[in-house]
Amino acid sequence: MNFSWLQNMHWLDWSMLGLFFLTLVAIGVYSTLRVRASGDYFVGGGKLPWWIGGISHHVGGYSAVVFTAWAMYAYRDGFSLYVWWALGFAVSCVLCGLFIAPRWSEVREKFGVQSPTEYLTVRYGVSTQQIIVWSGVLLKLLDLAGKTVAMALILKGFAGVPITYGVLVTGIVGLVYNTLGGFFASTRNDVFQFLVQLIGGILMFVYVFLALTQQHGLNYCTMWDHEALAGHFTPLSAECNLLFAVGFWLAIFFGCSGGNWGAGLRFMAAPSGAQARRSAIFSGCLYFIWPLVIFAPMWAAPILFPGLEQKEMSSVYTIMAREMLPAGFVGIILASMFAASISTIAGDCNAAASVIARDIAPRFSRRILTDDGQTPLWFARTVAFVFTSLTVLIAFYGDVFGGVVGLVVKWFSGLLGPISVPLILGLLPAFDRCRTAAANCSVLVGIAVFLCLEFGIYPVWGEAEGIWTLAQTSASMGALLFWPVISSLVVFFAFLPFGKTNSEPDA
Repeated sequence: MNFSWLQNMHWLDWSMLGLFFLTLVAIGVYSTLRVRASGDYFVGGGKLPWWIGGISHHVGGYSAVVFTAWAMYAYRDGFSLYVWWALGFAVSCVLCGLFIAPRWSEVREKFGVQSPTEYLTVRYGVSTQQIIVWSGVLLKLLDLAGKTVAMALILKGFAGVPITYGVLVTGIVGLVYNTLGGFFASTRNDVFQFLVQLIGGILMFVYVFLALTQQHGLNYCTMWDHEALAGHFTPLSAECNLLFAVGFWLAIFFGCSGGNWGAGLRFMAAPSGAQARRSAIFSGCLYFIWPLVIFAPMWAAPILFPGLEQKEMSSVYTIMAREMLPAGFVGIILASMFAASISTIAGDCNAAASVIARDIAPRFSRRILTDDGQTPLWFARTVAFVFTSLTVLIAFYGDVFGGVVGLVVKWFSGLLGPISVPLILGLLPAFDRCRTAAANCSVLVGIAVFLCLEFGIYPVWGEAEGIWTLAQTSASMGALLFWPVISSLVVFFAFLPFGKTNSEPDA
């Protein structure tokens, strides 16, 4: 094998990255001592402190996608990224804290559930639960595969690591500590990784600020007047227009509230509803502030590195770190980016494993559960291991789904809303009349609308011909994010006047 790429980074940078990996594994090994039952493995025994839950929920929204796909949007479009991404997360987390998050803790206490979809059997019935869990598991595989690819691209940009090796390293590191320690290891590692992100993000922020000042006499406030950033200080852009933003905001809201199962587990693990509310609002406050530090260097990049091609835009954060930071600091930046990805991947793998072990496997054999309703630890760890391994396998074929942007922005964000509508709204008493038929139709219609838009099976008006015809290409990104979740909401709301309160769900 050719390992000449090891020479692409200074030994100090490799040392910093190696120390980071060793710390992750050590936390995973230590966490095994705290795990005695599946309730500990999946939801931390319901004893997650609010501040750890808030940091973990916040970190779960980041991944290497922030430094690749989002970096491209930051370089190309500018400040609009903060509006449709960071501000969307911040407002969604606050709303979730006020209305949704406490419900998750109450559901765990009332029904003794250990997965975010386990309560669906009581709320809607088995059919709804199985539609959502199977759709969600497949969707989560695509999402995590995309984030694994994003981290592999960053490793390639920093150190020239082949994509194959990058995918394996990302998958194996997350695999080891998550399989061993489960939820406890994931949330404690999130705190450690957030500290690493703080150090790396502040370092980059300072060095880029100094470069702006010394080379151009600008700072982060005055740089928007530079000709390279003309039109970059706007709330929305040509591609990320209002249709895109509204669709993405809805996906974010449902994802933050628990549609992204890792987020739901954080609230379920809180000791009380009040603690869950604090976690969500704390996470939202971090989203208001921290992205301004992370994105500022990317916004300044067109001034310092003008004229990048489309492919280079996704690597702009990597280019800046390699060009501007001294030896040792590059390793810290790489570790901070790795921290963002591993936190998201491990947390979501743990959540998906809880759904498979608690909601899918028992449908094939009730012997999987013990007499007291627990999942054997060996089985829980096996499911986590297999699921994480599958995300690595799919990552090798990420280009089939359009790479990082296709996997995470289009497929995951486009389908997250329809799958999450009955899951999240079902927690609220106001929608108690919406039962099994409403939930099933809502999910299936939303998925169908997405697939029709993606594969060009929808009517368009041909101005030249003056007739309606079927589209020949997939719809815009905005349409793919907006119409599926809107369709699901319309269908779910349509059943509201006709349902019966507290009616028995269909089996």
